[in-house]
Amino acid sequence: MKQVCLLCERTSPDNNLYCQEIYCPAEMSPTILDYGEWMGDLEIIKPVMILRSSVLYEATHQKTKVFLKVAHPGEENKERLKREAEFLANIQLNKNQNEFLPLLLPPYANTTIKDDAYGKTMLRGHLLYFCLFEHTPGEPLRDILTENPQLWINHAGWLMISLATVVNFLHRNGLFHYAISPDAVLVHFYETSEKFNAPSILLFDLGIASDANSLRPNWYPFVTLPAYTAPELIDTQSIQPAYATDVYGLGLTLYEMLVGEPAFTYKLHSDEEVYEAIRRNRAIRMNRVEDVESIANIALQAVNAHIQNRQQDASVLAQQLSVYFGQVPSPKPSRWPSLNTIMIVIITLLTVAFLIALAVSLNEFTL
Repeated sequence: MKQVCLLCERTSPDNNLYCQEIYCPAEMSPTILDYGEWMGDLEIIKPVMILRSSVLYEATHQKTKVFLKVAHPGEENKERLKREAEFLANIQLNKNQNEFLPLLLPPYANTTIKDDAYGKTMLRGHLLYFCLFEHTPGEPLRDILTENPQLWINHAGWLMISLATVVNFLHRNGLFHYAISPDAVLVHFYETSEKFNAPSILLFDLGIASDANSLRPNWYPFVTLPAYTAPELIDTQSIQPAYATDVYGLGLTLYEMLVGEPAFTYKLHSDEEVYEAIRRNRAIRMNRVEDVESIANIALQAVNAHIQNRQQDASVLAQQLSVYFGQVPSPKPSRWPSLNTIMIVIITLLTVAFLIALAVSLNEFTL
């Protein structure tokens, strides 16, 4: 185990974390599990992404590889994870699953997501809330941008079309995110029929995960990094449900992929310093206007400080990007038949074998 500060990112292997920054309450930092450690019947493989509200692990459960998401201690973090898990369980039970959202798994060996969408367990004196997702290939978009700050423009465009599409799905199902950033997305590159790679995404974190009626009491600023907070969310007394607020988060992610760094610098800055930069609209200058001018203009509109000047919902942003990038390419067809086809062939062969054996037995009986 190690203690990880959610503000300055310092770590301490002995759970005795001290931070020299006066704005950083290091002693409140959550404990993160390492390889080989156990949480109930879950064995940790590695932390995948540490968010301000939770941490996503790769783990094994009953000898099956899964994603384990654990809420950090605190009532707001616990309630946020419960809302997220219940929403995912609801769409699965109603057969309304979206390809860009995680597939929820039962938290315990002998239960179902209908009975238990999330689990609880004690660890080092803390009651932790968690949920399990089906494991899929991919790595955090944050890590990909660290390695390659400016993605190929087609990859950036297709990735954003998928992300805007799933955010629009959340909106149509009554959910607001309000914490979109590269930290919340896993990306996997697959080969297409045209022999180039294209990105597939998984939005593994649903942000505030609140409906419109409960948005104001559910909202808490610490759920997301300040650098990805819309201007209208800084004043917590005036929180209103608006699709365009999530458009701002999408726009910041696109903006970052275009310029090669976050729109608002936040490393080694206090939250209040970042909020002040957002209030004054001191974003990094958009430096890609010659090679991708139209795409840059889409990003600039999405991050407009005035909510009425942005695209008013995620579907509009997706449509604008589709004009330039087209639909996201489909994966290259597998040379192997699908599992259903294999099962049909096996059943057919077994049926034929049974009929032949039956015919031979009847023939011998007749003789």
